[in-house]
Amino acid sequence: MLVCCMALIFGFSAQDADQSTETSLKVISKVAKVVYTDFEELDDNQKQEKIDGLQFTVRKLAHFSIYTALGIYAFLTMVSYRGLKLKVRVFISLAFCLFYAVSDELHQLLSVGRSCELRDVLIDFAGAFIGVGVSFLIVRFIKPIYKLICFRGDKFEKKATA
Repeated sequence: MLVCCMALIFGFSAQDADQSTETSLKVISKVAKVVYTDFEELDDNQKQEKIDGLQFTVRKLAHFSIYTALGIYAFLTMVSYRGLKLKVRVFISLAFCLFYAVSDELHQLLSVGRSCELRDVLIDFAGAFIGVGVSFLIVRFIKPIYKLICFRGDKFEKKATA
């Protein structure tokens, strides 16, 4: 899943400005229909105004959400490595996501009409931070409770070592 998420981000970054705008407008039009219940009744100029008003927010939420998924997948990948402390797994996951966010913005420089923005790196990293943070909380607090309830402590230890 981590590699698939990275490939999806790479694909979006490889789009030139026109392709990126077209992709965004498809999503923004659907969002506008949900946000503005009378959207279909508006004339074309009013529709365009509503879409323009949503464009920045929707595009930045797209950055945030895809990097939230990247953070979750990065952390889940790190959880599979034995012998690392949980804090180290969190640090490596966050460092990986930050590196990928920076490289993603640099990659956009190679796409016609696209730019590299520090703001997007910060939004991407904030999303990854939330993804890693939520995953950490689940592993740290919910998993031990699940083990306690389902395996009643000692019985889990015996099953795990057998």
